Amino acid sequence: MNKRYTSEREDFIRPLAEQGLADAQFSLGEMFEKGIDGVPEDGKEAVFWYEKAASQGHVEAQYALGWLYYDGELVPENPKQALHWYSLAAKQGHAMAMLGLGVLYEQGDAIEQDLEKAAGYYQKAAESNLSMAQFWLGRMYEKGSGIPKDPVKAAYWYRRAAENEDDDAQVALARCFEQGQGVEQNMHTAMEWYTKAAKLDNAIAKTKLGL
Repeated sequence: MNKRYTSEREDFIRPLAEQGLADAQFSLGEMFEKGIDGVPEDGKEAVFWYEKAASQGHVEAQYALGWLYYDGELVPENPKQALHWYSLAAKQGHAMAMLGLGVLYEQGDAIEQDLEKAAGYYQKAAESNLSMAQFWLGRMYEKGSGIPKDPVKAAYWYRRAAENEDDDAQVALARCFEQGQGVEQNMHTAMEWYTKAAKLDNAIAKTKLGL
């Protein structure tokens, strides 16, 4: 590759990456993905180095590839590749990869829609204390989407996510208390959760509070 610029960190990491060190390959891929540490944003370069690390079982590189192919901003969108790399990372217990698989199964991208599998992956990610997954799992329990409708479990997972500072979950939990869904109705507690969400700049919460 022709040298196009000078980057002290790249000069240090590239030889290690070329020697096959997976952590260095991942770091180089991350630099190109984000355009940091003196290198330009370059999706192809990011994928090149991520794939080298991912092929050695580097779980963060596997997840990063899944996200790049799902997002479609730096490289052409490819749900099947996203599914492939998310699956490998999820097998190693990567919570965000499990969440990504849940999204793919819920949306029906690259694979036949399977709401039950989506809920299962959200559950695994939620149990890893990932707030976004906790919120989405609560949403599926509330709607009965892919799993039996259960207001109590919906409120439970909304609370887990709300306690992890997820403002959407805080609004959902507030609504549960406001309407008495899955919890005993309590307007005071509802207002407390709306207030917490409003402090995180949640528009729905601000509207509820008249801000």
